[in-house]
Amino acid sequence: MKKSLFFVVAMLLVLSMVLGACVKPIEQTPEPTEEVVVTEPPVEETEEVVVTEEVTEEPVAELGPVLKIGQIGMMSGLMALYGMQQERGFQLGLEYMANGNFDDQGRPIIAGRPVEVIVKDDEGSPEKAVSLAQELIEKDGVEILQGPVSSASAVALTNVALENKIILMIDPAASSFPTGPNFNPYVFRTSRTSFDDTLVIAKYLVENVGPDFAHIYVDNAFGQGSNVALAYAVAKYGGNLIAPVAVPFETTDFTAYIQQAMDSGADNLFLTWSGTGYVTLFQQLTDLGTLDSMTVGTGFGDNASFAAVFGSAVGSTGLNVYHWTVPENPVNDWMVERHLEVFNEYPDLFTAGGFASAIALASALEKTGGDASGDAMIAALEGLTFDGPKGTYYIRPEDHVCEQPMNILKLVNLDPDLDKDGINEYRFFETIYVSEYNELAVPCTLEGEYADRCGDLTVIPAP
Repeated sequence: MKKSLFFVVAMLLVLSMVLGACVKPIEQTPEPTEEVVVTEPPVEETEEVVVTEEVTEEPVAELGPVLKIGQIGMMSGLMALYGMQQERGFQLGLEYMANGNFDDQGRPIIAGRPVEVIVKDDEGSPEKAVSLAQELIEKDGVEILQGPVSSASAVALTNVALENKIILMIDPAASSFPTGPNFNPYVFRTSRTSFDDTLVIAKYLVENVGPDFAHIYVDNAFGQGSNVALAYAVAKYGGNLIAPVAVPFETTDFTAYIQQAMDSGADNLFLTWSGTGYVTLFQQLTDLGTLDSMTVGTGFGDNASFAAVFGSAVGSTGLNVYHWTVPENPVNDWMVERHLEVFNEYPDLFTAGGFASAIALASALEKTGGDASGDAMIAALEGLTFDGPKGTYYIRPEDHVCEQPMNILKLVNLDPDLDKDGINEYRFFETIYVSEYNELAVPCTLEGEYADRCGDLTVIPAP
């Protein structure tokens, strides 16, 4: 019997001035009735009185020093698309927060300081990410770090943030490790965590399919974090993770790993992957009959991959981090419209994350009066609530996890350009459910000297 397939996954104000013209009245001289000799009287010189209006100009506030932000992402390679989304979202988020205020070089002004973003490509390498971050701090004078795409790079950058007492704002990397076992007070995030990706779907699959899970995941910080989160989420709803299968990122033939999962006897197969390898993985799942023998769950990803990856999945329901058609709020409306104007296409999976990072950092800088020092920013960011493209975001003061809405969507279409206007709208989904920002109760996973910060938050029980 064929199993079900379940997919998780400024305003410019125009002031018009009306100039009134003052016209001196002309006195008409009566026409004389008889000819007279007119003798011109001597003309006395009179001093011309010039009346000037006193013009008062609004005092122009002197700008502070340029604030340099170092943005590290995967701008090339298998996940370059994610790096581009991160960069574009952050750029537009700063523009949004500047609210029309730019310096003479076109840089957005935040809290009285022009902001310059220096973008670096770490190629997904943690070692290169650290080297680039140190160069950005020591040579370029950046005061804040944002990014990266790679969760392994995010973990590595936590030490750079601590050593330099500089804020690291993580997005889009999803591993829970940077705000869990690798936490320090200078590390924040606007990205969701792996727990957001697993909690809702685990409940559905345990209750509707069966309790036993296999998990094929990429063997890096992202996949490892997802494995921890899946085990927690499944157990929370009475299930068991019986076959975790770690797979190297460079893998091109998944046959042996898929077979291992199928031989486990699990009811459900959960997938955690990123990059172009998804296409090959799904093709081989189809070829081996896995989609017929197990219920396979994963996440609805970026727009470009849908036709290749989800060709046989129309009608499926799954989890999604962000899709531009889902949120109904003014921030998302502004971002979508501006993204279309600037880039001639609609925003994608991680555009909202870069945008949210910019809002969070700018909001904190407004609180500090432009002071970007780590200790000042910590106080401004902890407990920060703000409106972003997905809705309400809340940065928990305990572990700096960013609570946010998540989407449950139904895939109803794979044609990216339904109206045939030459621009892909990617209207793939019907919205089934959007969680409240604080609904999922993402657990606190701090360890060691920081474990007590969890306070009253839910924690993962010790094994």
